[in-house]
Amino acid sequence: MLHRSLLFVLILGMAVGCASTSSSKAKVSTPGTLAMQSGEAYHRGLQQLKDSDYAKAFETLQAVARGPSYVRYTALARLRLADILFYQEQYDEAAEAYRGFIELNASDPNLHYAYFRMAESKVKSIASDFFLVPPSDRRDPRRVWTALRFLDDFVARYPDSPFIEQGLVLRSKMAQTVSSYEMEVARFYMTRKKPAGAVARINQLMTKVPSTFREEHVHVALIEALSAAKQDDELSKACTTYWDLFPNGKKHKQVSKSCSSVTTRSPDQAAGNAEGG
Repeated sequence: MLHRSLLFVLILGMAVGCASTSSSKAKVSTPGTLAMQSGEAYHRGLQQLKDSDYAKAFETLQAVARGPSYVRYTALARLRLADILFYQEQYDEAAEAYRGFIELNASDPNLHYAYFRMAESKVKSIASDFFLVPPSDRRDPRRVWTALRFLDDFVARYPDSPFIEQGLVLRSKMAQTVSSYEMEVARFYMTRKKPAGAVARINQLMTKVPSTFREEHVHVALIEALSAAKQDDELSKACTTYWDLFPNGKKHKQVSKSCSSVTTRSPDQAAGNAEGG
């Protein structure tokens, strides 16, 4: 009797175990079903995002983002979570979220968008009043330099992105902001009778922001600093570069005076000699 009771318990236990296993298997979604469920949830979260219901959208999309990597909507949900932070003006957090998406989805077709938004977040994280004060009153341009670096990276990686025009506009703005600050620092060195410091600052600017190499006022400032520092070899090179780049420049008279100590000829001087000959 004891053996029969024990056998019954064992059989009952096995039956319960099998039932549990069958029930668990019934709850396991196939890849196709999981993708469909993720897609439905993703589009629901996307609509919530469009409706600016950020709290619900974040909750919905966060659940989708926890899905397996082979489901397409997992990566898309991660990207939309970064968008939510961006639209809520949490730009530092958004930049990190876009960075996380990039690191986890190295071959995703939306990488160009993530890179652009990450760079744009860096721009928008700069306090708006920073751009309202004169360059001489700007104390910390590090965020601007960072934003410029991110924009340079985006432009170099994705020249054919639909967002390239916006990226170029933002990059130009950051380059001008950096340039105005660095040129103000160079002027400060000149007023303190430290022209070598001005030379170093201007050279650094032209190296880090190549677009400034095409700006006449930057070359004029460099020539004046080199002349004051009595760096004749470098001054000669700078004067020659100026005449080559700006044959019709507006600062010829000023540059001619600064370059008078070295043997370079302006286009005006060359033309005069030709007429005299």
